[in-house]
This record gives sequence, structure tokens and C-alpha cells, in this order.
Amino acid sequence: MNGAEQLTAFLERVRSDAELQQQLTAFHVELWGDAHLPLDIDLDAVIALASEIGFHFDRADVVASQCRHLERFASFEMDNAVVARRYMARIQLQIDRGGKPEQPMSYYRA
Repeated sequence: MNGAEQLTAFLERVRSDAELQQQLTAFHVELWGDAHLPLDIDLDAVIALASEIGFHFDRADVVASQCRHLERFASFEMDNAVVARRYMARIQLQIDRGGKPEQPMSYYRA
């Protein structure tokens, strides 16, 4: 298993192990994402604890995971921005046409 897979397995274990969550309570485990560690915690301490219980990943694996998460988040936000711009255009058309609503949007060809 590579470092990224080890990190994912560690996160799964943390979510299902109350004792491990207790050991990590200072790191606010309840706020961690599904696929990444936050960067505002003591990564060295978490990595050391993970190593003690058999998971081997390093800071580079954590940062790469965080970057992948950020990329997915940014793509999601960009998609939302595109949809928001479309709806803003529809609102403007409705105003320009004296309140007459547009036909419902369809993202599929008729």
C-alpha cells in the first residue's frame, strides 16, 4: 500500500475507533474531512501516532491529499459559479421582459 492509501486507511480507522479518536481529541478529529487531514494541526504528532499503529505515510502524502481535496472543492465551486451566472442571466431577462418568466432550463437537448 502506498502512502496515499495508508492515509486513507488511517482516516477510515480513526472514524471507526473510539479509543483512537480519544488519543487524537486535541486534533479535533470530528472536524476532519473524509479523505484528508487538515493542515492546521500538528501533522508530525498525527503521523507519529499513525506510524505507531501500523500506518505509514508522511507529510508529502498529507499535502498531496489536501491538494486533491482543494482541487475537487475548487472544481465544485467553479461549477456552482457557472450555474449561478446562468440563473443571474435568466433573472436579468425576466426583468428586461417586464416580469415574464423564461421557460424552465433543461441541460439536455430536446
